Amino acid sequence: MADGDDNMALSLLLRIAALCLSVAAAVVMGTASDQVVIVDGDRRSSSYAVSYSQYNALKCFVAAAAISAACSAAALYLCAVRAAAAVGSLPLVPLLDTAAQAFLFSAAGAAFAARGAAGPRCSSSVCDAAGAFCGKVSVAAAAGVLAAVAIAVAALARDARRRRSSSSSSGGSSC
Repeated sequence: MADGDDNMALSLLLRIAALCLSVAAAVVMGTASDQVVIVDGDRRSSSYAVSYSQYNALKCFVAAAAISAACSAAALYLCAVRAAAAVGSLPLVPLLDTAAQAFLFSAAGAAFAARGAAGPRCSSSVCDAAGAFCGKVSVAAAAGVLAAVAIAVAALARDARRRRSSSSSSGGSSC
């Protein structure tokens, strides 16, 4: 296998990983919820449910991860199918890569910031009371960051192949 083929295989593998991680991040965040029990000093307790839908930043995360998954799927299609047909330069792929990374990094930042937000009925962080919820938020945000990194490395592999093919004047596709 030539070095350019290795880069294309790496790019496609990382694009598949980014797509899977984006979908996983959206699903994990979409299922993030927990039941919190607050025990008062006078032996009364109250409970409430905490869910991603109570936080605008986390709702935004789900939407951004889904949009990023769509961008990743489109870039994967363009690289795999269109490149196999040797359609030529694909200027849409870098735009899709950039959009997916922007959505994922923004969403992950919002999710990490929301972890420190006060819960709906308490003055301390929601993570102090709802550990399972906070764990899912953290896992979803980490998956989003990993997906963004996978997209960045896939783009670098694509660009390395493009530089090699343009220097050898072989033409062809650049994914």
